Order: sequence, then structure tokens, then C-alpha cells
Amino acid sequence: MNTLGWQIIFIAVVLIIAIIYRLLLLKKDLQIAKRKEKKLEALNSTLQSSLEEITLNMEQKKSHLFQQSKMATMGEMMENIAHQWRQPLSQINSAVLLIDDSLYEKNFKNITIEEKLLEIESLTKYMSKTIDDFRNFFDGNKVKETFSLNELIAQSIYIVQGTLKSHHIEVSYDLNEKFIYFGYPRELQQAIVIILNNAKDAFIRRKIFTPKIVVNVTKTANEHIITICDNARGIREDMLEKIFDPYVTTKHKSQGTGLGLYIAKMIVHESMGGELTASNIYDGACFEIKLKEEDGE
Repeated sequence: MNTLGWQIIFIAVVLIIAIIYRLLLLKKDLQIAKRKEKKLEALNSTLQSSLEEITLNMEQKKSHLFQQSKMATMGEMMENIAHQWRQPLSQINSAVLLIDDSLYEKNFKNITIEEKLLEIESLTKYMSKTIDDFRNFFDGNKVKETFSLNELIAQSIYIVQGTLKSHHIEVSYDLNEKFIYFGYPRELQQAIVIILNNAKDAFIRRKIFTPKIVVNVTKTANEHIITICDNARGIREDMLEKIFDPYVTTKHKSQGTGLGLYIAKMIVHESMGGELTASNIYDGACFEIKLKEEDGE
């Protein structure tokens, strides 16, 4: 091979080496670029997570502030209601006592009148306690009590039995076992009364022929379960998830504000630390209150 041939081979080898070297540099640059891209992706993901966390924290703080503001507003509202109701309730009780004394002096006896006077007295006391209960709902220093769920349910039914009887609504409850719970009895009573009244309104609105409410209590290892079921043909499926929202009602606007079940759920969830749910059964609706077992001191 002559000198020219060797020169060509040498140049070719040099070119091949240069190309290989360049390819290696490009590969290295590509690897560096990929590492930078991964770092940027990781940084972007971290920033995105941080942004979502910040947004979530802001939303939670906003929600917390809104709840505090709402609670403060409701607390002020309850104070105003308490101020407006105290005197009329006191006057009603005074009137009942005067009527009772007058009837006694005249030796007038009538079982129906005596029952109604006792009912008026009981209801005015209940209304007065209701005011205190809702005022205390916003008090962080309220004290829990040990109480009988059986007696509480019986008292709740007694409070509404007048209006239930007038609409021929039957209430069935058979509590053979004594159930004891530790919590806030009067607040729980408010929730039960709200649910009973809700069933009563459904019976009236739908003109149910044989209206009936069944109340039951069961106990598991760690909770008490109160069920209140009716035969008022149930709740519309599209309303099941909404009935506990404020200002949502299936009634005519003249018959309700949509706050009753919202208040009941707020009591059970926030005050009692339990759970209130609703579901449909074959001929009506069932409201279920789950109360976690707590030990009183």
C-alpha cells in the first residue's frame, strides 16, 4: 500500500474516532439533560404538592373561620331568642299556676283539663330548657352526664305526643334492656324531637292512612344505635344526600326552613361525636343515630 492509501486510512480512523467521541459527548449531554429534566419534574411535583397543601390549608382555615363566624352569629341569635322568650314562657307558667289554684279553690276536677295543664307546664319547661341547651351548645366548658337512653327517648316522645295523637300517629318503642350513655342528654333529646317532628310533617303532607313511627335502640361493643323509622313512603333519592344541608327542605316554604335536620346532625356529629344518617326502607325512611361508647367518671 502506498503512502496515499495509508493517509486515507489514517484520516478515516481519525474521523471515526472523532465521530465516536462526539457521539459519546452527545450521549453524556443527553444523560445530563435527562437528569436535569427529572430534577425539574421532581421539583415541579414538589412545588405542585406544596401548592396543593397550601391551598388546602387555606381552605381549611377559611372554613374554620367561617364556622367560627357562623357559631358566633348563631350564639348571638340564641341569646336574642332567649331574651325574647323568657318573659312569655314565665307568664304562661304563671297563668297555668293561677288556673290550677283557681280550679282547686272551687273544687273543680276534670282529668282532661288537669292533663292539659300538666302538658302546658311540661312543654314550657321543655322550651325553656331548649333555650339553655342551644346556648350551651356553643359553650366549650359544658359538662357531660351519665343518663338513661330509655328515659330520654320516652321523654322525647312525650314532648311531641300531643301533636302526634291529634294526627292519629302511632309511636312504637320497646326498650326492655336498660341503655346507659355518657354525653349531653338534652342536646340529644333535641335531635330526637326534630326527627320525630320531621316524620310527623311527612305523614301530614302525604296524608298517610295509618301513620306509624318505630323507635329502637341496640348496643354493639363500642356504640349505641338509635333508629327512628316511619312508614311515610321514604325520601326522594335525589334528596337523601342533601336533607342534612342547611336550608334544604322537601316541605312548602310556609312549613319549614330546612334547618331542623341540619341542627340535628350538627348536634349528633359536633356535640355528641356520633353519626346521623338517613336511608329508605320498603315503606318509609329510617334515621340512624350512632353514638360511640364513652365511660363516665
